Amino acid sequence: MPKPDIMITPTVPTPAVTGPTRIAPIAAPERRSATRTVRGRSRLITSEAAWGAAMSAILILVAGALTLATSEPWLFAALGPTAVVIATAPGQPTSRFHSVVVGHLSALVCAWLVVILVGASAAGMSDTGVNVARVWASAMAVAITALLQPALRAYHPPSAATALLITLGAYHLNWKNSLSMMGGVVVIALMGEWFQRIRLKDEPLRR
Repeated sequence: MPKPDIMITPTVPTPAVTGPTRIAPIAAPERRSATRTVRGRSRLITSEAAWGAAMSAILILVAGALTLATSEPWLFAALGPTAVVIATAPGQPTSRFHSVVVGHLSALVCAWLVVILVGASAAGMSDTGVNVARVWASAMAVAITALLQPALRAYHPPSAATALLITLGAYHLNWKNSLSMMGGVVVIALMGEWFQRIRLKDEPLRR
C-alpha cells in the first residue's frame, strides 16, 4: 500500500533580538489639556492683575487731579485700599457704591464724634504726635464703625483707614475737609461702578 506524501513547510529563521525595543512616547490628551489649562489660567491671572493695577491707578489719578485743582483733600490715604478693592473685586458687596460711600461716611462720622467725646480734637498729629487720647479714640472709632456697618449693609473694611485719619489728627475737624473727603469717595465709587460693569460684562468672554 503506497505511503501518503508528507508536506514539509519551510521555516524562516527569526532574527535575534539584540536589545530592548524603544517606542516613541506619545503625548497623552490629558497632559496636553492640562498644559493648555495651566497656560490659560496664567494668562487670566495676568489679565486680572493688569486690569486691577490700571483701574486702581486711574481712580487715584482722578481724585488726585481734583485735589490739585481745588487744594482740598479729595485724595486721602484711605482711598488707596478702596480703589484696589473696587478694581480687583468687581461685583462683591464690599466694592458696591452703597458700601463704599456709606462705609466711609459712617467711619468719618463715628471718628468725628469719638474724637470730640474723648477730647482729642485740640491738635493734629503733627503738633503733639499720637497721645493716649488719640489711641483710645482710634480704637473706639474703628470698633464702632465695624459694629455699625453691617447694620447699614455697608461693610467696607478700607473705611477704617478714614476713621484713623480723623482720630490720629491727620485732618483738622471741619466741614470743608469732611465734604472734600466724601467728595473723593463719591467720585471713586461712581467711576468704580462703571469699571465694574465693564469688567463683569466681559466675564463670560474671559472664561
